[in-house]
Amino acid sequence: MMKTYKYDTHVHTKEGSACADISGSRQARLYKELGYDGIIITDHFYNGNTAVSRKLPWEQWVNGFIKGYEEAYEEGKKIGLSVFFGWEESIKGMDFLIYGLNKDWLLKNRDILGMDIAEHYNKIKNDGGFIVHAHPFRKRYLLEDVRPTPEFEDAVEIINGGNREAIYNKLAGEYAMQWHKPVTGGSDAHHKKDKHIGIVLDSPINNIKEYCDVVREGKITKILDC
Repeated sequence: MMKTYKYDTHVHTKEGSACADISGSRQARLYKELGYDGIIITDHFYNGNTAVSRKLPWEQWVNGFIKGYEEAYEEGKKIGLSVFFGWEESIKGMDFLIYGLNKDWLLKNRDILGMDIAEHYNKIKNDGGFIVHAHPFRKRYLLEDVRPTPEFEDAVEIINGGNREAIYNKLAGEYAMQWHKPVTGGSDAHHKKDKHIGIVLDSPINNIKEYCDVVREGKITKILDC
């Protein structure tokens, strides 16, 4: 049988996310034990449930925010697990996963905190980022309950391990189909006991840009279900 590769695209750490209770290094070890080839750390950003004090100067905040990713990355190098960087940003009640940008970009772009959704999307895109609408229907039961933002997102997370009701993933899939958006999925893992899912690929990814390309081009072999 042809070898496949498994990645979780939506993973939190206690260093960056106030609602998580597992460190970046422990997340890396856990996913290695579960047979994953890689993970993407997507901690809650400044305007979400961040674990880092907003009283800190911006540079110190960024350094604290990426600590979970850095610990996971270092552990991943030791044990043979690829670890990539992203973040989860909250804008007007909606959550978006941002991929393709790095710490240096964050240090230079504190102004994104004051941008509306259109400005935010254009800034991310112009600088080479990729935006996925995360769990768009969590706690929403109808298509009418979600404000469509197709012009401000590149793809939709149609399966999320943190969605406690199947209807949320079903509606996300319908939403993506309605707006002809590429799709992806991830665990949204905050704890060891969470459901660990993700995507399956026919070939490994070597950097976050390759993940963005895989989603954009519809090359995900399978999205693991909850």
